[in-house]
Amino acid sequence: MANARQSEYVINKTVNKALVIGAGIAGIAISERLAHRGWQVELFERNAAPAEAASGNPSGVLLPLLTRDDAPAARLSRACYQHALRRLAELPGVRWSPCGVLQIARDATHEALQRLTLEELNLPAELVSFLDKKAAEIRTGHAVAHGGWWFPGGGWVDPVSLCKALLAAGKTHIQTHYGVAVTRIEQTPTGWEIFDNTDHLLSSAPHVILANAQAADALLPYPVPLTLTPIRGQITYLPALTESYSSLETVLCRAGYFIPPTSGLACVGASFDRNDSNLQTRLSDHLGNLQRLDDLLPGAAQNIDASTLTGRAGVRAATRDHLPLIGTLPAPLTPRQAGQLGLSSLPRQPGLHALLGLGARGMVWAPLAAELLACQITQAPLPLDKRLIQLVDPARFYLHDLRRK
Repeated sequence: MANARQSEYVINKTVNKALVIGAGIAGIAISERLAHRGWQVELFERNAAPAEAASGNPSGVLLPLLTRDDAPAARLSRACYQHALRRLAELPGVRWSPCGVLQIARDATHEALQRLTLEELNLPAELVSFLDKKAAEIRTGHAVAHGGWWFPGGGWVDPVSLCKALLAAGKTHIQTHYGVAVTRIEQTPTGWEIFDNTDHLLSSAPHVILANAQAADALLPYPVPLTLTPIRGQITYLPALTESYSSLETVLCRAGYFIPPTSGLACVGASFDRNDSNLQTRLSDHLGNLQRLDDLLPGAAQNIDASTLTGRAGVRAATRDHLPLIGTLPAPLTPRQAGQLGLSSLPRQPGLHALLGLGARGMVWAPLAAELLACQITQAPLPLDKRLIQLVDPARFYLHDLRRK
């Protein structure tokens, strides 16, 4: 049996092939990018359809991170945001809208900081500008607590439609396997094999890409922790506001976010519960979301009975620095080796890659993250500079933690 499997695997190695585990936005995005390069991809998902976990919300926000010092993480976020907008514009079949996003200040002090940040960064107005309270209310047509940053190209996207559009773009190069749980991966002399819970061999290829959020840790065949934390987020649907706020077309953000009725269904979110994987919706979280709504649109939550509301809970995987894990995974090291090596010289596990930890910004991170990983795998020119690539290196926490031992 082993010889037969090995012979089959050698044949597979004659073509560029990868196995992707997880059919959320991360796994589908990398599958499409490899398919675009002519690779054969097998995509495995434990659920019965794509985008049923964290990528299954009816809409997600398109918004970059800004910081006064324009830190590397902010530059990375901006690059991902601009890439995502370009990608969405060229993909047919995606439900999305560059309707603009208003990021409302928390208070007067924060409003002054927002204004000062843009004065110092001198970013182009087509990316972001500052609106005072009066201008913000004119823009939205509704009362808001403060002014804020206005992102004219930001907006909302339907994640499920994006996932379906990417799968369609991959055409026959992507073979999907739904309702199939991968429970073990094993390295061979020529690549990787993956197995289900009956120890049945599902497939083999030179490359395996883990894109299955916090479930990835359990698949690692060696002790290199990925340090992913489950973050539960619950959104609340607001059908009662669809008529009252039908004229509101922009996305509003503050402590939470409000996605307008023009997306199909107004919703507000989201809770942020660390180390919580419970998918049942909670009345307490609906109440919390109504408070977030009132912070965004003063008075909008009045007379809404939280006990009548519905919503959706999803679990996202986040890293401790809130940046994704993108790249080839490290080989096991000793603390002594870790003290002598940097990320650029670190030994890697051939053919084993990660696209994980997208957290609450998956719609912004995923398109450029997938392009970066596809370039790394195919040894093509990289779309980001070295400093930004090291920010998302999947070995960064492992190396840091080993050095502290």
